Amino acid sequence: MFLPRFALVASLFALLFLSACAPSGVEVVGETDEKQYQLAKDYQSQGRTEEALSAFMRVIDARRDAPESHFEAGYIYLHSMKDPMRANYHFERYLQFKPQSPQATQVRQLIETAQKEFARQLPAQPYQGDLDRIDLMELVKSLKIENDSLKRELVAAQKRVQQLENVVGGARRVPTQQTTVVAQQTRSTTQTQTTTPTPDPASAPRSYTVKSGDSLSSISRSVYGTPSRWIDIYQANRDRLSSENALKVGQDLRIP
Repeated sequence: MFLPRFALVASLFALLFLSACAPSGVEVVGETDEKQYQLAKDYQSQGRTEEALSAFMRVIDARRDAPESHFEAGYIYLHSMKDPMRANYHFERYLQFKPQSPQATQVRQLIETAQKEFARQLPAQPYQGDLDRIDLMELVKSLKIENDSLKRELVAAQKRVQQLENVVGGARRVPTQQTTVVAQQTRSTTQTQTTTPTPDPASAPRSYTVKSGDSLSSISRSVYGTPSRWIDIYQANRDRLSSENALKVGQDLRIP
């Protein structure tokens, strides 16, 4: 009788000793094994975004660290709730807990996306100016490419003119009548190669339907004969275009 009782008492003391020695707040269950986390993932798969967000937030509130829940909450705030400020906060919290994780680079990119989205939601300067400047830089780049192409075409035309002038010089040794015919053909060919009719701005259409491959500069050249009036078209359609590059095929534009 004594030995069984002694063994029972010893076991109880051992359990009490282990409980006293265990550090307080030890989290035995991993974050992704939390019932609320798994419930949140189920809600996500069902498209129940708000319920998923609430479950992720419960995991965050219950744990000292919850990087995966912060990531998922930030993603929902950015792409579903359109709240870039809260999204940025949760992404930053993820990086505090896992700065060296394989996913850290993606999270930093999401932070940049959230910051740009926040800037776009502001009503005016200074951020809008920065975004416009980025769009203008892209437009300048496309204009430079177009300009280089025009330069190559001009060089080819000049070479053609030189060849025709050489033909005219050789034709001076043939009879006058034949020389006149060759000269007339040469002038006609030269004019065809080097002269491009310029549209009359007064006869420009009042509207334009965007086609595939169009840019504001190409539309300006089509209706005005010069790409430099793209800004006039852009200003006349600010209510339809969020930027100079936001053209959509089939979209109708006002031509000032």
